[in-house]
Amino acid sequence: MINGSDQQHLYDYYIDAHGNWFCEGNPVTDRQLFRQLSRSLYRAGKQYFLRCEGEVHPVRVADAPLWIRYVHVTGNDSGNLTSVEIELEDGRRETLAADTLSVAGNDALYCLATRRRLKARFGKVAYYELTRYLQSDDEGAGFYFMIDRRRYPVRPEP
Repeated sequence: MINGSDQQHLYDYYIDAHGNWFCEGNPVTDRQLFRQLSRSLYRAGKQYFLRCEGEVHPVRVADAPLWIRYVHVTGNDSGNLTSVEIELEDGRRETLAADTLSVAGNDALYCLATRRRLKARFGKVAYYELTRYLQSDDEGAGFYFMIDRRRYPVRPEP
């Protein structure tokens, strides 16, 4: 049992490899419901769950449970980044946790987001906007971003 309530039914929630939500096999198309589900998401161990109206339901995730729709960058007169804010698909905005940037073998860019530190994948628009500022080290073996004069390496995903 997931919680101590009299929960009658466990709904089958799934987030596909493109960040689309499904409930009982049906796409979640209502934006308000999507925001509610996304904001109720948390991780316990290696499993994702959502808490909704006193019930807890497991969520299967194909890739990342959160997706980044846009990045909002601020730069100085020299064209260097001074700050980066991410905007999630559910509308939340927050400062990029640049120390958590990673890349997977398929060149997908990720970071951790929200106070729950959930894995978030950069969508195409956000990816291309941010990678305009991507730099490589002198040997060409690694990549990083300079934000507010601090270097943030992009690590391979474990």
